[in-house]
Amino acid sequence: MNIAQIVWNSRPSFKDRPVLIVDDQPIAFDDLADQVQRLTGALRSRGIGNGDRVVLAMNNCTEWMVSILAVLGSGAICVPTNPGLRPPEMRNIANHCEPKLAILDADLVGHFSEAKTEFETIVRGGGGDNDWQTVVSGSTLDAFVADVPDSAPALIFYTSGTTGVPKGVLLSHGAEIFAAHMVAKHVGITSADRSIVMGALAFIYPLIINALASISGGASVVLQARFHPQLAADAIRRHQVTIMMGVPTMYVMLMNYADTGGECDLSSIRVAFSGGASLPDALVKRGKASLGFNIFDLWGMTECTPVTTFDPKRESAGHPDSCGRALPGCAFKIVDDDLKECAVGTVGEVMLTGPLIMTEYYKNPVATAETMIDGWIRSGDLGMTDKNGFLYIVGRKKDLIIRGGANVYPVDVEEALYTHDGVAECAVIGKPDDVFGEIVKAYVVRKRDAIGIKELIDYCKTKLADYKVPSEIEFIDELPKGPTGKILRRELRELSSHR
Repeated sequence: MNIAQIVWNSRPSFKDRPVLIVDDQPIAFDDLADQVQRLTGALRSRGIGNGDRVVLAMNNCTEWMVSILAVLGSGAICVPTNPGLRPPEMRNIANHCEPKLAILDADLVGHFSEAKTEFETIVRGGGGDNDWQTVVSGSTLDAFVADVPDSAPALIFYTSGTTGVPKGVLLSHGAEIFAAHMVAKHVGITSADRSIVMGALAFIYPLIINALASISGGASVVLQARFHPQLAADAIRRHQVTIMMGVPTMYVMLMNYADTGGECDLSSIRVAFSGGASLPDALVKRGKASLGFNIFDLWGMTECTPVTTFDPKRESAGHPDSCGRALPGCAFKIVDDDLKECAVGTVGEVMLTGPLIMTEYYKNPVATAETMIDGWIRSGDLGMTDKNGFLYIVGRKKDLIIRGGANVYPVDVEEALYTHDGVAECAVIGKPDDVFGEIVKAYVVRKRDAIGIKELIDYCKTKLADYKVPSEIEFIDELPKGPTGKILRRELRELSSHR
């Protein structure tokens, strides 16, 4: 089945309700369908069909949703591209995937000007014959959705490159249909819900787990052009949003906004999920106090998202510092360096599997072979499980700090720091040291300037073993973050190396 069919199958749920709310404007299903079918006709008239790659680089908007449904419906492969990337990064993506067409915001056209491969463009706000609105309004309706096997390629997401050169994660129609339907059922999404999308649709979490899962369950989607705590809080209040999915940074910013007197009535939220980075239990408790609801952690990766979380229908809250159990149809295991399964309670690398795993890294068989082993994906994350099947992520393998031969997991130190009422955000790295090999260094964003380094170090001594206590703490105005809100430890390591 084609991913686009998810939306068409949900049509009966939106007879009297908008399928999207964008910039406070309700978008009726029939209006969305008309645009999708016209753009599908335009794509087919340009020869776009099965297997062709189409780059989609726009900020969140109605046209974004119309475009991906038309691209997938035509049988082509969509390459969602973060609009925040720099020109060299966008050119690299185009050179690698060799698109036949790109659908772009006008201010992004120049980003692809030096790409080696040639392709047509449809430009939102570009004017002229290839203007998005002109193309759509001047095309005939094409209601045919390409019937493709579940294994057919559908999406290529280029990873953020935290471990090197970005790789194109190729995902099938069947994998993402499974993910959307499974999440909708697990969360219990119905037509009574409204779901807010705060992250860029160019990433798998906001697109599949949030937007398409919500629509498949019959929920209207409140689409935000960008994340800002006040804008998100206002939208949740005005539209009585019930489902919220974000990354820890978004929740921290909402907490800070609420704690400093911002109008933050989020009482309509019935379930909130966090993914993309570790969620310390101290943040969960602070969220309950500041925002009024529990935040459920989930875990996965672009190559297989999501894999674990909690069941909000059965549990009123998560489990401290855990990201839950394996979701229906998914599985994980903890392995040692030889890929042998570890005993319960032992830290090792997390491997995962399920119907939603990637097909391959596009045009990269070496990386595929290194990551996919007998149907399991190597995550690069370190974790452990308990006797009840709960998963605990303790960090990335490359982020492990070895101080004097003892392993220090950054998340343990960050958890301790987050319990201090003066810490807004923090991140912990290892810093090279002649004596210990590495020492623990923490970067801290303060809530108030009166907090000193000695105070925080002394506080950590009451929470942590001596070898885990930060040897250095540096205050910073803002932690460096990637496009999905993940804290970029590599930039902190680079900053530390120059200190």
